Amino acid sequence: MYTGIMVKVLSVLQKEEEFLKLKTDGGAGRAILYLHCFPPVSEGEFVKVNTTAQSLDLGTGGWDFVTSTRHENYTVQGKGHIMKARYSPFQHSVFSIDDPEHPDHDIFEQPFSLHQAPVLLAELHSMLPVLLGAVSLHRPDFRIGVILSDESSLAAGLSDHMNEWKRKETIDVVTVGQAFGGTAEAVTLINAMQWLITKRNADLLIISMGPGTVGTGTRFGFSGMALAEWANIAGALDGMPVWIPRLSFSEKRQRHYGLSHHTITPLCYFTYAFSTLILPRLDKEKAWTLKEQARPLLKADHVELLYQETEQWFLSWQEHYKNREAEIFSMGTLIDNDPEFIQGILAPLIFSVKKQEERHHGI
Repeated sequence: MYTGIMVKVLSVLQKEEEFLKLKTDGGAGRAILYLHCFPPVSEGEFVKVNTTAQSLDLGTGGWDFVTSTRHENYTVQGKGHIMKARYSPFQHSVFSIDDPEHPDHDIFEQPFSLHQAPVLLAELHSMLPVLLGAVSLHRPDFRIGVILSDESSLAAGLSDHMNEWKRKETIDVVTVGQAFGGTAEAVTLINAMQWLITKRNADLLIISMGPGTVGTGTRFGFSGMALAEWANIAGALDGMPVWIPRLSFSEKRQRHYGLSHHTITPLCYFTYAFSTLILPRLDKEKAWTLKEQARPLLKADHVELLYQETEQWFLSWQEHYKNREAEIFSMGTLIDNDPEFIQGILAPLIFSVKKQEERHHGI
């Protein structure tokens, strides 16, 4: 199914370097125009928008997407010849860090190892604001490398949180594969990690994806299966894959209650690299539930299961979150009433920060 309509631009709601948010007179009533592909438009102009997700009542945040404008001939300037969104109507070139003409291209001729540095693996985009908010509170001196893969939203600019992070000097966002719109672009996850460590001196690496993960209700049919591949790549580079558990005791779906099968399945059955899963210490009843759910992992020789106290970081993060204007949703639900979801994110972060502090001090 595909639906598209012509709409009139009533106003420009927001203007960023990479996109415009528009108020329109049809469809969802608002649309995103990516400036990688189209020139800016103004109030009163007509644009064609893709309304498919809105027609199916799917979670694109209630936005349509501009697919064409009234401008018949135009060129969006930019360097580079590495194509993103290849062989789609929106293919465009970017100046990726591994482009032969990029000044950093020579680093990829050198051997590279992560030397057992922790690499955090985050299934959900909503985990990122918790991670980055907590790091800003406890280790504001840390330089963070965020790598966005292409299993979900290709456009990094879709996330309001992402646009906030991209403005911070201590955060580099690299979009890899077909994803685009980071502060830097790369063709592969491997090159992204090498560049972040070698050229940007990243203290901590996080691999995640954009908003819009897909689940089919089948055992292996969900975007988070990619975490197994991420872990295997990090392990092959002598890194330490640290899995962020997807936890919830507010979740109504049985497969996601407590420790989600989205964590257990790829880690237990499709990961070959030695990996670490950190769970938060919870009250007796919830801790028992997690222990029972984690039994398959205890039988896996490649998995180390550890527990981490999170109370201090959790309380400080809650205070931090109260003062923020932007709310955080996960799977369409506010995270405010799901403390275990937050604690599940903080536990591996605390562990990874400690590991990096030890490495920095030669312990």
